[in-house]
Amino acid sequence: MDLELHGKVAVVSAATRGIGFETALSLAREGARVALFARDPAGLGEAARRIARATNVQPFVQQADLRDADSIASFFQTVRNELGPVQVLVANSVGPRPGGFEHFDDADWLAALDGALLSTVRLARAAIPQMLESGAGSMVAIQSASVKQPIQGLTLSNGVRPGVAGLMKSLAAEYGERGLRFNVVCPGRIMTDRFIAVESSYGIPLEERLAAQAAEIPLRRLGTPREVADAITFLSSARAAYITGSVLAVDGGNIRGIF
Repeated sequence: MDLELHGKVAVVSAATRGIGFETALSLAREGARVALFARDPAGLGEAARRIARATNVQPFVQQADLRDADSIASFFQTVRNELGPVQVLVANSVGPRPGGFEHFDDADWLAALDGALLSTVRLARAAIPQMLESGAGSMVAIQSASVKQPIQGLTLSNGVRPGVAGLMKSLAAEYGERGLRFNVVCPGRIMTDRFIAVESSYGIPLEERLAAQAAEIPLRRLGTPREVADAITFLSSARAAYITGSVLAVDGGNIRGIF
């Protein structure tokens, strides 16, 4: 299946590892002209080398910070100058800290809002004018299964991430007639560094904890970052041209709610 991504300018934020990296690699494999940013220049360099080895295409990379609106605006302007207007944006945001309600004060909640919600606002603000210039565009926000079903021990995520889904739904309605699409992908139990770090914090041997988590999933296994990346790549493509305002769980069937 031709996803018609060849030559498209695609930005992926926080793309040095995990789902962000796998998404950038997946888009590059489809021929997209990928631009990556993150705070860690060493990690960016390594991500670029890995993508270049796998695809024979050198991605554009630049250090930028999701928490800094000027930094993001500068990155997008540089991409516009170097590659052309952005047509695909994958918004990989900062995950809120794990923990229960009693562990967090106002500063913690504000940091979670900044990292998950406001970072997505900043990315959309920078990308939408360039997408409109192109006449079409797709933005996919990577969030969490907590958007659809609260997760024990992730109170900040449960409280903040649904706001991103509301934002994306609003943008889908506002910009649909102008050719732009906005969707959310909600990974479930995916074998990322963050997931493993959270699962390691329960005082139970990690292998036992992971086995117990997998046993609760209808597919009886944990997911991989590439499986999430493939869903994001599809939603970013012309093959998903009639999908917007959707909130897609990639979770092996673990969310039991109908909607």
